[in-house]
Amino acid sequence: MKQRIHILSLFLTLGMVRFITAAPTELLDIYTVDEAGVYSVILEFSDSDIAYVTTEKFVPPTLKIGFVNVRWTRGDFQRKTGVNPLYQYSVREPVSRHAIEDENKRGRTHTLEVRLDFNKVPDYKIELKTDLPQVPSNIMVISWPKKEDIKSDRGPIVPYKRIEPALVSINFKNADLVDVIRLLSEQHGLNLILGEEVTGSITLKLKEVPLEKALDLILKANGFTWFIDDNILLVKTAAGEITHSAELETRIFQLYFLDAGMIITALDEIFTSQGKAVPLSSASAIGGEAAGMDLIMVTDVPTNFELIERIIRTLDQENAQINISIKFIETTLKQDEAMGINWSMRADTSLSFGLGELISHSGDKVNLATLTPMTFAAMLQILSEDAGTTLLQEPQITTFNNSPATITVGTTIPVLVPQAEGSMFGAVPYTYQDQNVNVSLTVLPRINENELISMSIQAAVQAITGYVGAEQRPIVSNRTTNTNVMVRNGETLLIGGLIFDQDDLTVGKLPFFGDLPFFRKFFRTNSKKKSQNELLIFITPTIVSS
Repeated sequence: MKQRIHILSLFLTLGMVRFITAAPTELLDIYTVDEAGVYSVILEFSDSDIAYVTTEKFVPPTLKIGFVNVRWTRGDFQRKTGVNPLYQYSVREPVSRHAIEDENKRGRTHTLEVRLDFNKVPDYKIELKTDLPQVPSNIMVISWPKKEDIKSDRGPIVPYKRIEPALVSINFKNADLVDVIRLLSEQHGLNLILGEEVTGSITLKLKEVPLEKALDLILKANGFTWFIDDNILLVKTAAGEITHSAELETRIFQLYFLDAGMIITALDEIFTSQGKAVPLSSASAIGGEAAGMDLIMVTDVPTNFELIERIIRTLDQENAQINISIKFIETTLKQDEAMGINWSMRADTSLSFGLGELISHSGDKVNLATLTPMTFAAMLQILSEDAGTTLLQEPQITTFNNSPATITVGTTIPVLVPQAEGSMFGAVPYTYQDQNVNVSLTVLPRINENELISMSIQAAVQAITGYVGAEQRPIVSNRTTNTNVMVRNGETLLIGGLIFDQDDLTVGKLPFFGDLPFFRKFFRTNSKKKSQNELLIFITPTIVSS
C-alpha cells in the first residue's frame, strides 16, 4: 500500500514539474464585447492549456482571475470601460511571484492576474472555450446580463425592510384605535409603544393588504404616524417634532439615465419638512474618472418613501436621442434673383415634380420650408449642377431629446492691424490679430406624438463681404435668425434668405510681363464686380433611439 502511495506521489510530482517547465501559454488580448442583452470580457490565449483560480471581493467589488504558466508580453495594462457595472479592467504580473527553477536555474513559472473592477459585482459566469474551429480558437468569456434588461427589479442600493412582509385582513366597526394597533402588533410579533395622545376610534374593512400599508392607512386617518426601531413599533402624533433617530430613514437610489440634480428638483416638492436629498457619484467613490451624479441619497420619514421611490422610477427613464444633420450651402444668385433663389426658374422638367408642392405653397422665394426626402434630394440635385454653388460644411451631432445641441463652423483670419503708437521715425508698426468668421447654430429638439419633432433654432451667420484700407482688412457681415418649427421624423427644414453682398476683384495679366516691377501695371487689368450670395441651411432631425 505504501509503495502505491509513493508511486502516485511521484507521478503527481513529475506531472507538476512537466506542467511548470512546459512552454507558457500566452495571453494574446483582452477586450470587452457589447452584445444583445449581455456584456462580456474576452480573453484570447495562444494555447488550450489554461489553469486558473478566481477570487471575488465585495469591498471593493472586484473579480480577480489568477493564471499559472500564462504570460503577458505587453507589461502592466489597464483600461477604462463603459460596460456597466464594469468600469475598468487590468492585467499584471503579481509582485509576489515566486520562481521555480530547475537544476540549471533557468526555468520558472509565469503567473498572471487579470482584475475586473466593478461598481457592483454582477451575476456573472465564466466559460473556457478551447480548440474552437474559428479564430480565436482559445478564449475565456466572463459575461453578465445588461443592467437595462433587469431594471424592472431595481430598487434602493441599501436594502430596506421595516417589517417582515405580511398580508392582513381587518373588519372593524367603531373599534378603539389602541385596540386595533395592539392586536396587529401582537399578531406579528412587534413590541409596542403608544403615547397618551393616541386615542380615537376607527371603522375599516381591509382584505389582504400589506401590513405596512395597513398601518399607514389606519394611523394617518387619525392624524398619527409610526416608525420601527429594533422590532419596536412606536406611534406618535404626525405633526410632532422629530425626537428619535429611527423616525427618519436614509436610502440610496441608483439612477440609470438621469442626473441626480434633475431628480432632486422634483423630490423637493414632495418631501416632508424633514426630507432632504444629496447627489452622489459612484465613480468618485472608487477613484474613477469624473462622471455624472448617478446616485441619490434620500432622507425622510419612512412613510414617505413609497411616493419618493415612485417619483424616482417614473422620472429615471431612458431618454430618446436625436441625430441632427446639417448642410451649409452657399450659392451665387443670378441676375434676376435679387430677392433670393427662384426655384421655379432653376428647376428643369426632370426635377420639377419634386419641387412642385414646395413652389406652389411657398411661392418662388423660399425663406423657410419643410422638405420631404424626395423634395430635399431634388433640391440638392439642382444645386449640385450649379457652378456657383458650394457646400461649405456638413456637420452632424446627436443629442438627447429636449437637450440643446450647438454646432459652430468657421475660419480664423489673421488681420494686419496697426499698433497704438508709431516709432520715433514716424513708421507705424503692425501686428496680426486673429478674427473669427463663424456660422453657429443652436438647436433644441423635442419629440412629440406621431414622430413629430419640434425645434427651437437660433442661427448666427458671419461672412466676409469685402476688404477695406491699405491693410485689406475684411468687412464681416452678421446675420441672425430665431425660429420655432415642427417637422416629421426624417424630414428636412430649409432656412434661406440669408443674403450677402460681396465685392469680387478679378485680376487679369499678361504672363511674365504682368509680374515685372514698374511695368506690370501696363500689362494688368483689374475689374470689380458686385455679387450676391445666399446661404442655405438644411436641418434634418432623425430619431435614433427611444
